[in-house]
Amino acid sequence: MIITSSYKDWKSDIYKTYSISGDRGKSVSYKGECYSKLAPKKDFWKVWHDNIGVLSELENNRYYIEKYWEEVLSKLDPTDVYNELNNSILLCYESSDEFCHRYVVAAWFELFLDVKVPEAKMNGTEIVTVERPSYIKEYLEETIRENSDMKEFNSLKALHLYNRAEKFDNMAILLEAKTKIPQDSYINAASFYRKEAASEEAKYQTDSKKVKKYGERK
Repeated sequence: MIITSSYKDWKSDIYKTYSISGDRGKSVSYKGECYSKLAPKKDFWKVWHDNIGVLSELENNRYYIEKYWEEVLSKLDPTDVYNELNNSILLCYESSDEFCHRYVVAAWFELFLDVKVPEAKMNGTEIVTVERPSYIKEYLEETIRENSDMKEFNSLKALHLYNRAEKFDNMAILLEAKTKIPQDSYINAASFYRKEAASEEAKYQTDSKKVKKYGERK
């Protein structure tokens, strides 16, 4: 499980923490682990920051989400990142009632992996979950669909599984060419992910039909 929070709202050592801020939490003297792959790029962060109060909040945050997807998240594999960070707390500066890129990271995991990544804060010794604005996940999904080759998939999770199949296929081809040894483990992994992609897409289609039918009855 992964949880997101802010430096000031998470005061506990019961889980491992990672800073995902650009400055690695130096401004608050953070001493824990860092995961710089998820840090925002300075150029688009500055544009977003300079437009606070100039553009509407939703328009400005949409810009941030689009650039964060384009320049950071689209270059990473959500399964690999999730596995590297599992059982930890991802931290950055903004309080839970402010827009923050950790919310986009959480939405990214949820969209592609179908997992829950809660926002939380410490209230004494109690962990309290906090609701995130729903538009962040909606904007991210729109951005992904508009800027990705969906390969005839409708489910983002299915797309991700299929992309992992291709990843393992390519690894098998490269290693076999280099070693002259059949790479059965990679080929089998590719086959597994391809089947999972098809299953997930079928499930998505079935669920979508159920939702549509229910909506028509209402």
